[in-house]
Amino acid sequence: MADAPDTERQAVEPDGREVLSVSQLNDRIASVVQDTPALNGVRCIGEVTDLHKNSTALYFTLTDGDAELPCMIWANRYREMDADLEDGTEVILEGDIDYWVEGGKIDLKPWEVIVVGDGDQAAAVERLRSELEERGWFDDEQKQQPPAFPERVGVVTSLRGDARYDIQNAIHGQDPTVDILVKDATVQGSNAPTSIANGIHHLDRSEDVDAIIVGRGGGSDSNLQAFNTERVAEAIFTANTPVVTAIGHTDDRLIADQVADVATITPTAAGEYIVNSRQEFLASEIEPLEQQLDAAYETFQQDHEHEQELAEAVDEATAPEGLPPIYYKVAIVVLLLLLLVITGLWLGVI
Repeated sequence: MADAPDTERQAVEPDGREVLSVSQLNDRIASVVQDTPALNGVRCIGEVTDLHKNSTALYFTLTDGDAELPCMIWANRYREMDADLEDGTEVILEGDIDYWVEGGKIDLKPWEVIVVGDGDQAAAVERLRSELEERGWFDDEQKQQPPAFPERVGVVTSLRGDARYDIQNAIHGQDPTVDILVKDATVQGSNAPTSIANGIHHLDRSEDVDAIIVGRGGGSDSNLQAFNTERVAEAIFTANTPVVTAIGHTDDRLIADQVADVATITPTAAGEYIVNSRQEFLASEIEPLEQQLDAAYETFQQDHEHEQELAEAVDEATAPEGLPPIYYKVAIVVLLLLLLVITGLWLGVI
């Protein structure tokens, strides 16, 4: 074991025990890892998950379904390997265990990769995905539309996770009056499928819940496996309440996302989706309708005035030439009155 560097940050407490900085302690751990023969030249079999790469290196997680080990291969070394890795590939890796001092993390740096084939975990997920697709569980016809303005939203997630607060803040940012009912669930591990499914069933039985959000924060593919199980998929599919998923910052990769009525990328996105802003709704839906109604009324009014003008023009065009009929009527009345006066004088009654 290497001695800790003698730096100014090192201090000595009154009882004489040294106090190490994080860097000093990490240096010690790195020395232990580096000098332990059992951690060098190890061979390990597992399934590749969470693979991503950049110009510098290839990063992924090796898992056997119960445990995980971060792995890293330098890009130039990977290009020399006869291996084409992707999520779900089962491999045997040979390399050294390394300790990253600055980040305080252990990983396996393989120098040899042997591809065994498709991993059991990935194959099982794909079999279930195909089976549920044949049952029609992913069909758009099965989807329910969540109400635009729910009064109560149910949330299935861990009370200890940040997803709960992300969802809550997003919902109340849109509408502070919405009631949120959180059902605590285990979202990772062997008990997670049953816990999540029970949470969905519980909220679905409540008549006061207008929509359900099922979510958790980020995680590796292994961490998210509960959302690839038939138990969770069935709970979502059979729910009478619309279900929105927001799981692990993934983009529609999980079976739960495909069964759900709506799948969102993040817990915050789920909260923003499930509750429409009333002001935005008025601006985007009501105000345009009001403008269209005003325009239609103005057009109707113009058409009505035009028709009146046409009717008056027709009356004028069809009227007989000469004096208007009213003058003839007045003249006849005057003549009759004169005749009555003359007759009255002639008879002597006037």
